[in-house]
This record gives sequence, structure tokens and C-alpha cells, in this order.
Amino acid sequence: MIELRDRVIVVTGGARGVGQAIAEGLAAAGARIVIGDVLCEAGEAVAKAIGSAARFERLDVAREEDWARVVAGIESSEGRIDGLVNNAAALHVGTLENTPPEVFRRIQDVNLIGPFLGTRAVVPIMKRQGRGSIVHIGSIDGLIGMNGICAYAASKWGLRGLAKSNAMELGRAGIRVNTVCPAGGSGEMFAPWAGLLTGMGQDVEGYLTNRGIPGDTPFASIAKACAYLLSDASENVTGIDLPVDGGAAAGCFMPGFNQA
Repeated sequence: MIELRDRVIVVTGGARGVGQAIAEGLAAAGARIVIGDVLCEAGEAVAKAIGSAARFERLDVAREEDWARVVAGIESSEGRIDGLVNNAAALHVGTLENTPPEVFRRIQDVNLIGPFLGTRAVVPIMKRQGRGSIVHIGSIDGLIGMNGICAYAASKWGLRGLAKSNAMELGRAGIRVNTVCPAGGSGEMFAPWAGLLTGMGQDVEGYLTNRGIPGDTPFASIAKACAYLLSDASENVTGIDLPVDGGAAAGCFMPGFNQA
């Protein structure tokens, strides 16, 4: 069993979906959770449901001043930050020609600049402690190519590069940096394009079934991967990309070939 007792861990985008599952899973493993999100009402509700092991802080990950305020508050109240899960993310579905530059920049602000700012904010505390673990929530779209999501894919590929570079910089200070790469994500992210997905039934089914373990990744599996990387069980693991994708990044499953 993964042990995170009394670890203080910040989870961004924890008000719903994957982030909520991560916050709940880490709390169940004994951690004290700070949920950061711009969705105040939802974030407060998640923290309340978890109980005394969690609290909510309003946090726009793309704003450096928000990070400074939240991290200073945690240091004052808890005296430490043991882990950071950079989960907050935004999605845009659109081809290159249908992705305006301002939309592309907005996606990078949340998905890439946010983790950059968050990592910079917690590293001084972790250096003083002599230890810490940072987990970025990437995506299968940061491991293999896919059409129609150039802004999102660019941010997730960039996130892996950020993690690997930081892993090399910070390892000697006892700080580990890794990336979890799931297939699938929060339904709320896809909501603006629900109509498009409804008309792509066969494409979506094929996408979900041509992997070793068919279907979307359960949120609980993503949370367990994070718990592993935040725990001492992964004490010599840094700079890795951990796919939690049912084997989607490993290759393509051909049903007929199983009868060959």
C-alpha cells in the first residue's frame, strides 16, 4: 500500500474530474491536500467532502501572484510542501487553421506556463526540506500524435520537456519530477465539443478499443500513479513519462490478428 501519511501535497485543477479523483486518492493514502482551482464553489465542496485532510485555495495557475500567495500561505500554516500535482488543464479542439493564435497562447498559459510557475514557486521550500516530488499530468497526446488538437498536444509535449529538464536540475536537491500520461480526461473539458464527438461514434469507438486494455483510463488509476510517484516507493524515479493509457501508446490492437 502506498503511504503518504502527513505529506502536504498541492493538487491544481482539483475541483472536478481527474483532479478531484487525485485529491481524493491522495487524501485516502494519508496526505494533507491543498486543492487549487478557479472554480471556488466546486473546489470548496470537494475539500469539504474529503474532510479535515483537505482545504481549498483559489488559484489561477497562469498567475504568478496567485502561486506566491498560495505557497506562502501553505508554508505559514503547514511549514512544508512535500508534493505538487500540476493537473489543471484546458483543451481546444480545432485544426491548425481553426486555432486562433490567442487560443493557442491561452492553452499554453494554463497547461504549460502554469506548471512552470507552480514548480518555480514550490522548489525553494522543497530545497530547504531536502526533498520533494512534482508530478505533471500530461497526456497520451504528449506521447503520440493526433490531429485536431495542436494547441493541447503542443502543451503536453512541452510539459514532458519541462519535467525532464527540471528532473536533471533538481535531483541533487532531493526533488523528483515526473509526468503521468493518461488516455482520456475529464468530461467537462470535452463538453464544448460534445456535439462533434456525438457525430464521431465509430471513430471514438475505434480509438478506445484499439489498445491493449480497451476504454478510457479510470480516474482512480491516474490517482494511484500519482500516489506512487509522490511516495517513497518511487524514491529513485525521476524524469520519466508514465503512461496510464491501457497500452494505447504501446501500439495498435488488431482484433483479427489475435486469431492468426
